[in-house]
Amino acid sequence: MIGAMLHIAIVDDEQTHRDILTKYIEEWRAREGLEVEVEAFTSSEAFYFAWCGQQCCDVLFLDIMMSGTDSISLAKRLREQGKKLNIIFTTGIADYMQEGYEVEAMHYLLKPLRKEKVWECLDKCLKRREEDAEWILLPTEEGLVKTDVSGILYGEAVGHYCVLECMGERLQLKLGIRELAKKLEGHGDFLFCHRSYLVNLRRVSRVGRQDIGMEGGALVPVSRRMYNEVNDRFIRAFVGPGLTE
Repeated sequence: MIGAMLHIAIVDDEQTHRDILTKYIEEWRAREGLEVEVEAFTSSEAFYFAWCGQQCCDVLFLDIMMSGTDSISLAKRLREQGKKLNIIFTTGIADYMQEGYEVEAMHYLLKPLRKEKVWECLDKCLKRREEDAEWILLPTEEGLVKTDVSGILYGEAVGHYCVLECMGERLQLKLGIRELAKKLEGHGDFLFCHRSYLVNLRRVSRVGRQDIGMEGGALVPVSRRMYNEVNDRFIRAFVGPGLTE
């Protein structure tokens, strides 16, 4: 059963709190046996810059009381983009509950943070992701494999069959690349960028003239003939139609 890596971001201007939270998350990851990536930021601006570049985050631990930054405005901007991001506010002062409700924060943790409370939030995030996951069955040499569509990066044609690259997993499928495309119709946002490559647009971080950057750093070739369509779809998916008309 293949699922996507869980991406967790911590935004806090105090090193001690970043370290404590990272420790709790790593202990939770070890308990659950999951693929988890944790990245820490010292300001809302730094996180938002990274977010705009990759659109890659599932859980955000966001400190409200940071000097020189406006965390509530960041949360509102993220919500305006319609992202299914689990926002968990952290703070030493319990005066911002209403703002948390306005941006649909999943939880509100008071400092000093307690490990069991952090774990409860992470358990809830994991449950929500599993409930939202879209599973399909794909044939491999070992039999049918249950795969979360959101965790798929791209498919590559290899002879009469194809290889499916997922977050943290590589599958040898007993399907041709065109058969895979038909299987994925109506699931997510997949498109051909090359006659031998099918990419998950939701996992694309950038589109270049010669290749496409995927989450995790993989590069996929894009053909000259398909570049314009891929680039247009990418812009429309993450920026909106206004810039392409």
